[in-house]
Amino acid sequence: MTRGVGVFTVLYWLFMYFLLTIPVFLGLALAARLTGSAGVRRAAEVVMLTGGVALLPVVLQRAFERPVLWAVVVLLALLLAFGVMMHVRSYRQPS
Repeated sequence: MTRGVGVFTVLYWLFMYFLLTIPVFLGLALAARLTGSAGVRRAAEVVMLTGGVALLPVVLQRAFERPVLWAVVVLLALLLAFGVMMHVRSYRQPS
């Protein structure tokens, strides 16, 4: 008998990943500011975006239980779309 990974286990680890991205992003952003490195800045952006992507299913699952959270889901999705757009645009512009 195989034991499947439960939805709540996946959501738990996505939330843990989101929490981990906060100090990693802050460290990378500080390093990018101090060194002026475009690569480190872009790495910080990627960490921030992946943290937001990891948080989206967690908030989405909670929104089914509390409908008031749909505003947060929409806001987070808009923030992620804007962040991806700005990240992609940064590749076109010289650093």
